[in-house]
Amino acid sequence: MQSGTINVLHAHAAGLDVHKMQITATVRMARPGTDAACATEVFCALPSGLDELTAWLTEHHVTAAVMEATGVYWEVVFDALEEAGIEAILVHAQHVKQLKGRKTGIAGSMGLARICQFGLCTPSFVPPAEFRGLRKVSRQRRQVVRERSRTRARIHQTIDSAGIRVGGVLSDLFGSNGLRILDGLVEGRDRDTILASLTNHVAKHLGALHDALGAKLTPHTGFILKNLVGTFISAGETIKSYDTCIEEQLAACASQIDLSTTIPGIDRVSAQAIVIEPGPDIAVFPSSRHCTAWAGLCPGNNESAGKRRSGRARKGNSALRALLVECAWRRPHQGLPVPGLPQGADRAPRLQEGHRRHRPQNAAHHLHHARHRRGLPGSQDRPRGPHGQTQRPTLDRHAQETRHRSDHLGRCRLTILPRRRR
Repeated sequence: MQSGTINVLHAHAAGLDVHKMQITATVRMARPGTDAACATEVFCALPSGLDELTAWLTEHHVTAAVMEATGVYWEVVFDALEEAGIEAILVHAQHVKQLKGRKTGIAGSMGLARICQFGLCTPSFVPPAEFRGLRKVSRQRRQVVRERSRTRARIHQTIDSAGIRVGGVLSDLFGSNGLRILDGLVEGRDRDTILASLTNHVAKHLGALHDALGAKLTPHTGFILKNLVGTFISAGETIKSYDTCIEEQLAACASQIDLSTTIPGIDRVSAQAIVIEPGPDIAVFPSSRHCTAWAGLCPGNNESAGKRRSGRARKGNSALRALLVECAWRRPHQGLPVPGLPQGADRAPRLQEGHRRHRPQNAAHHLHHARHRRGLPGSQDRPRGPHGQTQRPTLDRHAQETRHRSDHLGRCRLTILPRRRR
């Protein structure tokens, strides 16, 4: 029979209640046969205060410190502790916020120090320091891409409101010919000069373009269009600089990126972002299920007395989750079926009409499972099909599994269907 005693993991442990401008730190020192002694200090969150904090923790022989993962204020404190040789432990705020009391900075830090000393909470996964910085670069790149997309929509809206419906004639307003038209409109050229600068690719549309460019831009609309076009061009250059930085930093992970691109729906840019989020060592997760749950792609498990109360997925890594859902939406048709498998067996299953909102999450779930399997050592040696997928079960076993899932889900009016060409 196991005893109910709690073992001390760190004789000298610290709890940090981190705020924007101050940090409340409590050191808990275990003493055999007596109650633990505590010491509390308040430090400034500026660089000078961080130096005083690490010096104070080192003076008390602290080996580990716990802080909550709230906001972005914990990041510099985490880095300072790592540089000082103190084990920094990040815990989910939801795991400690249910404790009674602890509504002040001092009481909160004392509670965190106790959690650290006895190991009462599971630490959150934190990537290596260099990948934490690279993750900011990758996320900012995605933000710039979103801003550029919004700028494209505003440019369409601006010229459409002026009656210049060039977007309805050209397939891509932001191709080479479309940008020449926009530059001509910004610089105030006449339509004959603008049409003369276009290539022969739009020769059959010259009549429609001549008619569309007959409308005139007002001074205010021209001013807005000039700034929007400049913002669009600047965003494109910024994205290129981000790509160069990411390529240089991920030179050592080229094999993992190439391996991830073998998964249908994942291009090189997405593969780089997927590698950056958890870091290069995917083996830190015990299994692909843990990795997928960390990305927020697993359903919740809230059941009591045999009744399922909620199946809502937890937030997880929202950036990685959004990226995988995008990859799942653009996942292409995988070509001919694998010999020996039923039609559509080499494609991810999807749900029927009426449950469309679940499709991308389900496909993203399969994508992340595949990425974890291909990222582990030795996974490159597994037998693969003609499109890079791992070896599938035999025909009989796959048919039995598919039939069983269809029968089980049939009660909910769901059936498993092969993925169609979009």
